[in-house]
Amino acid sequence: MKQFDAIMGKFDTSEPAEASTPVTQQENAEIPPENAIKLSVNMPIAHENNVREEEFALLRTPVIKLTRRQLYDEIWKISVAGVAKKYGIIYAHLMKQVKEANIPIPSSGYWTKLNCGKPVTKLELSEPFDEVVSIFDAAPKRRKAKPKETQKTKVSPEPLPKNEKVEEQPAPAVPAKDGSVTAAETMTDTQTSQEPKTVEQYGQTYNVYNRETLYKEVWEAPVTEVAKKYKVSDVAIHKVCKSLEVPTPPAGYWAKLRAGKPVTVIPLPKSDKVIQKTGIQTGVTYQPEPEKETLAFLNEEDRSVILTVASQILLPDEGARMHPKIIAHRKTIAEWEKGHKNNESIGWNRRNSEPVPFLADSISDEALPRACRIIDALIKAMEPLGCSLTNDLGFVVNSETVRLSFSESQDQTRHIPTKEENMQLLEYEEKRRRDSWASKPQIRKYDYLYNGRLSLAVDGQKNFRDCKSYVLEERLGNIMIRIYEAAEALKEAREAREEAERQRREEERRQEERRERYNVEVDRTLALTNLAEDYDTACMIRNYIAVVEASGSLGF
Repeated sequence: MKQFDAIMGKFDTSEPAEASTPVTQQENAEIPPENAIKLSVNMPIAHENNVREEEFALLRTPVIKLTRRQLYDEIWKISVAGVAKKYGIIYAHLMKQVKEANIPIPSSGYWTKLNCGKPVTKLELSEPFDEVVSIFDAAPKRRKAKPKETQKTKVSPEPLPKNEKVEEQPAPAVPAKDGSVTAAETMTDTQTSQEPKTVEQYGQTYNVYNRETLYKEVWEAPVTEVAKKYKVSDVAIHKVCKSLEVPTPPAGYWAKLRAGKPVTVIPLPKSDKVIQKTGIQTGVTYQPEPEKETLAFLNEEDRSVILTVASQILLPDEGARMHPKIIAHRKTIAEWEKGHKNNESIGWNRRNSEPVPFLADSISDEALPRACRIIDALIKAMEPLGCSLTNDLGFVVNSETVRLSFSESQDQTRHIPTKEENMQLLEYEEKRRRDSWASKPQIRKYDYLYNGRLSLAVDGQKNFRDCKSYVLEERLGNIMIRIYEAAEALKEAREAREEAERQRREEERRQEERRERYNVEVDRTLALTNLAEDYDTACMIRNYIAVVEASGSLGF
């Protein structure tokens, strides 16, 4: 008990900090004179921390003690998660201690392959096999060693006054004892940073990237902001950091920083490569696309009415009467299914079959009423706004037909052979004993069963689906808004097609006019050429007659 009281007394935080044990003269004699003052303050604290860690380790008792071979056999028999569940240990803590003990564990997908009967590879355990491994309920924490200072500064042998502060150069981030930093330690004023160095070569502007400067900049501000400063894209900054071996903040770093959570800063590693490189200044910076306003193509009055209706849309009761066209379409589906079964029983040609009605083969019979209720809720909310429903349950919005498509996900389960299939297998085995050329019956390996989770696509583009957060019935307002947006997109596409068709016809008309003008000019040219030839012939005859008359003889 005295030893326990003495140990717990060291964890009492009510004692003042000045009560730490001083360094003895023998220890102080081994310290160099220039560091005597600095170490005389730090060594008692470090010595006390080491004593606390050793005494705290004495108080901890392991949950289990197994040899490496025993722990290896259990892990490969019931998995790491099974061992953690068996002994009541947190999975992450057990995994960390198993890795520290250098015990191989099954790779990803090992148990899935094993359950499917596929060949798997089991890693062998290295020696020693009989070494005892103690597993605790929490993985032991180890203090991270402080990074060594790259530049040593001389310490004055005279102690500094208590109220005097030492000015330090600003750094991108200062890690704490546990390797983490807070938002207050990392946020700096990026507006006061200098403009990046540039050089002009061959009529182009090149940025000069310095390794240390770039490291400070990417840890002071997001890479997108640094890219704007250098007038390049964020991808270019990432490539430069990779080539200069400059670490960049991981995903989620700035979100944690804004939330005030501790984050870890990766120190700049030593590198034998160049510390400076140049890159062309493309002038391309990351500019996020502005978010489009919902239903911005409508006027303010229509837009407010549709948004109000969409926010108040409700699902009808199960016993409520549905829209007449929905009822008629369900009858069409029932008749098609009845005829489909008859055709399958007697054999039929798929080419000559009737087209499959909407919702007939994409979802199960159990999910069909649910899909019809969703369509019914939408049309009852949109019909007062001037919308209508087609016979195949398409929504007519502003003279455009928007179609919905439903699909139901399926679960893959191992197929259990039926009685007929078992008989086929027995017959196959009998034939195989007699004849080696017997063909094995084709029996599927898996069955795919509908699980009730629906997915809805508006005009084949925007998808809504059942998930853990919501179901389709909770997104009726969003589906309604998406139908209006799809109708506007169809309208724009139709107008674009009509405009393209109009331009094509106009071009054809102009070409036809040019062709007609060309033909007229050709005809007139030919006629003029004939007249000119006739004129030349007449002139030659006249000249000949004049010459003959002048000579007094006809010349025949």
